[in-house]
Amino acid sequence: MAEAEGAAAPAADSEFTPGAGEIGRREDERAGSGCRRSTGLVRYTRAMGAVDTMEQFFDLLNAGDREAAVALMDEKAELRVHVGGNARTLRGLREVGGWFLRAEPGFRMIPGDVRDMGNTYQATLLVIRPGAPTQELDASFRVETGKITAINLTPR
Repeated sequence: MAEAEGAAAPAADSEFTPGAGEIGRREDERAGSGCRRSTGLVRYTRAMGAVDTMEQFFDLLNAGDREAAVALMDEKAELRVHVGGNARTLRGLREVGGWFLRAEPGFRMIPGDVRDMGNTYQATLLVIRPGAPTQELDASFRVETGKITAINLTPR
């Protein structure tokens, strides 16, 4: 009877079903490595967080690959741009992505003073447009499951 029970039970050192003593040890060993524990299981995939997503977004945007940068946006993304006393909200990937795709060649957004707030990435952006004075913006980007879902840009 013991052999039948032992054969049906997974090995204690299996990656996905650690033994009772393994869970705590693995969590300590992998603290900060992106491993997550859920219902007693250890997962080894690392979700792409707001900082990772936004670093990739700015790298692609500033390298001139705007299409790839826009691909990091959610289909239902919203962009809120504050100008003077008014605010304009663009909704959907077509409008929000188009705002970035229509920018003139040489358009750059350089983040500084970055604040990681979980799924929200806040930064001061230096915006460079050829033929126009540089501009500083306070920016907030909301990221969910590796996709940019909301952007708020306010002049400083």
